[in-house]
Amino acid sequence: MNTLKTYLTYFFAVLAITSCDVSQLDRFPETRLTEGNFYTTEAQMLQAVNDVYRELNLTYAAGGLADLFGELYSDNTYIEFSGGATTFEDDIKAFRIQPNNGLIQTAWNNAYSAIYICNNVIGQLDKTAIQFSDPALKERLRAEAVFVRSLLLFNMVRVWGDIPLPLKVVTPDESYTYLREKKEVVYQQIITDLAFCKSVLPETYTGANTGRATRYAAAAVLAKVHLTHGNPAGAAEELKSIIDSKIYSLDANRDGVINSDDYAFAFLPATKNSKESVLELQYLAGQNAVNSNHQQTYTPYHWAFHLPGSTETFRGAGMNTPTKDLLNEFEKADTVRRNISVYPGYVNLETGAFIDYPFTQKFYDPNWRYPGQNFELIRYADILLMYSEVTGDPGYLNQVRRRVGLPEFGSTGYPAAYKTLAQALEHERRVELCFEFHRFFDLVRTGRAVEVLRSKGYNITESKLLFPIPQSAIDVNPGLTQNTY
Repeated sequence: MNTLKTYLTYFFAVLAITSCDVSQLDRFPETRLTEGNFYTTEAQMLQAVNDVYRELNLTYAAGGLADLFGELYSDNTYIEFSGGATTFEDDIKAFRIQPNNGLIQTAWNNAYSAIYICNNVIGQLDKTAIQFSDPALKERLRAEAVFVRSLLLFNMVRVWGDIPLPLKVVTPDESYTYLREKKEVVYQQIITDLAFCKSVLPETYTGANTGRATRYAAAAVLAKVHLTHGNPAGAAEELKSIIDSKIYSLDANRDGVINSDDYAFAFLPATKNSKESVLELQYLAGQNAVNSNHQQTYTPYHWAFHLPGSTETFRGAGMNTPTKDLLNEFEKADTVRRNISVYPGYVNLETGAFIDYPFTQKFYDPNWRYPGQNFELIRYADILLMYSEVTGDPGYLNQVRRRVGLPEFGSTGYPAAYKTLAQALEHERRVELCFEFHRFFDLVRTGRAVEVLRSKGYNITESKLLFPIPQSAIDVNPGLTQNTY
């Protein structure tokens, strides 16, 4: 079994010690796991780093921070019906978020809980006296934890702007001194940390370690950081290193032919860490396993819903219903990507009536009770599209289009609506990567969010390009300032 996919049983409990004498501090019950008797073996350190990946999964889970900002906040989705008892999802969708929004508060709390866990693992590795079986393993584990922390911070700084930046475990009293750090400082920390990760992490893994962060995963995130932070030359350098490595390919199914079958293959429930996957979150199907929640959350909130080919009904949560605008973005000949990305609806098996309630099949898993489909966080298609952007060379964009049999940019038959390479890339990224949490991040990065969404009737202004800081965080620490909202 893949050790990264199991993520283990979660061993980490906080040891609260109050009003005890010094001698008691060394007395740890031998029958319990505590800060004092964990972190003492190589296996336990591996378990601790595995738990760091679990924290990353929370950020990219359905309803997690990347989803709320990257997809729900965009023109790709709307909410037809949902099972929520609050209007939190609708308020995000309508650009009327208040600081007491429970989803935003949970995303903030999860993010800083994850940062704490990363910092704790890094600190334990820094001070450990364990003699590792492989001298390079300790530094690799540290780099994995730093990588996850960097990706978490990257999402947070894009969503909230200036943020507190704890880089070590802090006490409750110390936490009050951590106010919002300028985003330029946060970006520089991320860049420095990812450069370290690149220098330590291996190019690839085999066996049970497959799925861990690699050197090129760090390069891919660093490229996105440079693009977002206004350094296209830096992004180009990182992207070129990934392309030149020859490790990744649009030939996802490794059959030697690049065609639309490869796009479909990437989203099959059994596909794990394909040739196209640069960074992928790991899930396991089955009861009491680490299941994915994406399909359940994004399927229709309707009593008669069932998956294609199934007669079993289940009610999804109704989040991220594909918009008609997104469906219209697909070219007529782009059938494979359209049918996987936007499935038109389903038949009520009792009445025989077709229910016009679209949903995405990118997270399809027939084992809907305990789904285990992985989440493709960074695909090679994303790398090629970014490289086309920073080099101005449409050839990399055209590789993505050729895979699904579409006319190349600049050729006869290419859609006349997209006259410039920038317009072509915006279109291609939207249809290629929809429901993978890129859309709103992309529009903000290119400065197009307000123009594009206002043209479609969304009530968005420049002040709404960041989420508000949760009021609960400000209540706890009044030194935190609020974003305009």
